[in-house]
Amino acid sequence: MASWQGELFSQNTARKKVKLIHSDDWQYDQSLIDAQRLIGHVHLEYEGTQFFCDSAYLYANEDFDAFSNIRILEPGGYQATGDLLHFDKALQLATMRNNVNMRDREMTLVTDFLTYDLETEIANYSGGGKITSAANKNTLTSRKGSYHSKTDMFYFRDQVLLKNPDYIVNCDTMQYHDVSEVTTFFGPTTITGDGTSIYCENGYYNTKKDQSRFGKNAVITSESTTLKGDSMYYDGKTGIGEVFRNVEIRDTTDDYIISGDFGKHYEKTKQSFVTGHALMTQIFEDDSLFMHADTLRSVSDTSGKDYVYAYHGVKLFKDDLQGKCDSLYYSSVDSTLQMFYDPVLWSAQNQITGDSITMKMKSGKLDKLYVVGNAFIISDAEAKGDSVVVGEKFNQIKGRKLTGIFVDNDLHEVYVEGNGQLIYFPTEDEKKRPVAMGLNQGECSNIHISVKDNELKKIRMETETNSVFTPMKMSDRSKFRLEKFRWRMEERPRKMEDVFVKEMN
Repeated sequence: MASWQGELFSQNTARKKVKLIHSDDWQYDQSLIDAQRLIGHVHLEYEGTQFFCDSAYLYANEDFDAFSNIRILEPGGYQATGDLLHFDKALQLATMRNNVNMRDREMTLVTDFLTYDLETEIANYSGGGKITSAANKNTLTSRKGSYHSKTDMFYFRDQVLLKNPDYIVNCDTMQYHDVSEVTTFFGPTTITGDGTSIYCENGYYNTKKDQSRFGKNAVITSESTTLKGDSMYYDGKTGIGEVFRNVEIRDTTDDYIISGDFGKHYEKTKQSFVTGHALMTQIFEDDSLFMHADTLRSVSDTSGKDYVYAYHGVKLFKDDLQGKCDSLYYSSVDSTLQMFYDPVLWSAQNQITGDSITMKMKSGKLDKLYVVGNAFIISDAEAKGDSVVVGEKFNQIKGRKLTGIFVDNDLHEVYVEGNGQLIYFPTEDEKKRPVAMGLNQGECSNIHISVKDNELKKIRMETETNSVFTPMKMSDRSKFRLEKFRWRMEERPRKMEDVFVKEMN
């Protein structure tokens, strides 16, 4: 079968002729060279393709070599110029060397070595080439390349560099379709422009639709923000981008990272969403705060400051601070974190609950705490260190509003405003373990408490005070709890991975 095809190709080629249209002078001397020597304004034609040059050798098999001021005009519209040309009729292959310039509509190729297959209409260059496009103002250079005029497809390899007034592309391999204006990248690729840098190892860009996709180790860096993902899709007209798998958004100014399985960005409103194992990591000097939620939303204001909203199933973990709530708001501007809907916060042996909780961080440490509505602080009076053993004696502070002051992440002072209630168990050390001596109960409008080493050291009750101390042997266990007491230490994340654990209902 292959032999039959080769024979048919040979017969078809034989029927095609190289025609001499014109030359100023014709010479033939077989003793010098077995070829016709054509001199002056030489014009040859092969199947509609016109060849012009200053001089040429036309051989018996209708191959020819052309010299100086070479010009090729092809019926499809392209033209090429150069200094040297060899045409192989059997292969229907034109090889051009030195100062080669090929033009096709808006495209111009400059190289020193070019082959053109007249049958397939494929041009190949090597040793370096430069292509410019007047239509889209692109300039491209590469070591190797090819152009398929039938399909309007370009292929570039090895040190590919594309320059546009708006961006620059460096890659190993590139494919470009001139009609659809779709550029496809293969291998390590870097795109830079207008303050943004993109790295990927495969992808495409549709110039007409302004749509792009970047895959395999894709990274976008813009000012202080870095976006990573297994693959990314961006629509320049709508300003909407999507990131899939292993999503990571890093802000180097405010030192936080948001990661997850899927991300979406709205350029016009400066909003981003991350879902699926969504995690925010706020990096501090000596520690990091980890926050998980079903959905994380980041919003940038006109000054470039970021605000993060967390929705549903929120959990926090820091070595010295943990928390849980349904929704949360975080401002990197003043390091303020607000928790809503059944919030609970743990610090050392302290459990803090209320209708809403606001924390203010300073230098990566908890500085102030505000609890509004049903404020309640509970701690195990007989616990040692950060013990998880559940006892029966708990120090409790309750009121409408609570303000906590922290020093080095330790609770230092507590102010309770409105309907203040207190249950406190004074302790003494017995065999290196705190043991309750009695029960102190009190009620008043406001309470001021000083704390040291997580123990209540000084209590000042203000306005309409009512306080009673009962020795432990005489105390009534039914009075050990304030109303709506709820010890939730089993919900407390003990390590970073616990923020992803869902509790059983």
